[in-house]
Amino acid sequence: MFSRREVFTEHFLPRDLPGRGTQLNELSDVLEPAAEGEPAESCWMIGSSGAGKTSTARYLLEELSVDYGIGFALVECVGASRWELLRDIAAEHPSVPQHNGMGTTQLLTELDDVESEPFVVVLDEFDGLEVPEVLVDLTNIEGISLICIGHDKAEAIASIPNAVKGLRHAPEIWFEPYSVPSMMEILRARVDTGLQPGVIDDDQLERIADEVAGSARYGVQSLRSAVELGEERGHTSVTDEDVGDSFDHAKARIREQLLASLSRQHHIVYRVIREAGEEGLRPAEIMERYRERSDNPRGRQAVVKYRRKLQRYDLVACDGDGSSRWDHWWAVDDQLKAPLRGRRVA
Repeated sequence: MFSRREVFTEHFLPRDLPGRGTQLNELSDVLEPAAEGEPAESCWMIGSSGAGKTSTARYLLEELSVDYGIGFALVECVGASRWELLRDIAAEHPSVPQHNGMGTTQLLTELDDVESEPFVVVLDEFDGLEVPEVLVDLTNIEGISLICIGHDKAEAIASIPNAVKGLRHAPEIWFEPYSVPSMMEILRARVDTGLQPGVIDDDQLERIADEVAGSARYGVQSLRSAVELGEERGHTSVTDEDVGDSFDHAKARIREQLLASLSRQHHIVYRVIREAGEEGLRPAEIMERYRERSDNPRGRQAVVKYRRKLQRYDLVACDGDGSSRWDHWWAVDDQLKAPLRGRRVA
């Protein structure tokens, strides 16, 4: 039933972004100086998971790269060290000829010595940044602008060093959940590009669009799961039963992908919570067991951030609002194991 399976992967960038015209215009306004050879202002892109923040940034920056030669780097903040972030940025900068084997100081020197041409750094999953000092590095380099992508601006701002000027008050571009009509456009585009004709009908697509609560990630993965289930069951087209079963299937896939994208420290916290079973653990117990398991344990505030990230990704849950020391935490899917490796998947 598939004609192009890659259309349903996480990193596929579509030709159009339904429902994101306003956000594209706002980001275009922010980046307009870069098209004229001047450094652009930094900005925030804030919204829930699956709201199209990263896709919108990639879409416009790739367009500006082709039309105006503006360089950019998109880097994942979660679990990355200062050196890893600078290395990944240097690797994409057109004026840094050689970055392999360089240490942190050398990377900074190379980035600082380049001509002050506009260059945009997208800091994806900003709330997972564990080395805020890199913000001082980047904001002190002439020509670099930041696009900070996250879920909660207030939470992200709390980690910004005092030495970083202006970022707290940078413009914010808000991403609301997709409407059902926009979600239908997104799903139809994937159907037209990635499936054989007649595989799924509009009523079934609308059922998916209604169910996924404005998340493009959940919608696309539910569509993918419905088709995969249909193939596994020997169907020549998607049935209503396939659609009904697709949602849990998609949620499980998304949880697995999101867990794999996190750092080793997140994985340790997740393992500690999962191994406690249905009874769960209180925050103090999580902290104690985490310290026993980690060979390089972080402080309490860091562990709170790890726990909050796991909760935001629907990997763990609690019986309160998550702020009380009496809350009990447990794994949403007790069959999902954290990967054993120490680095995240791109």
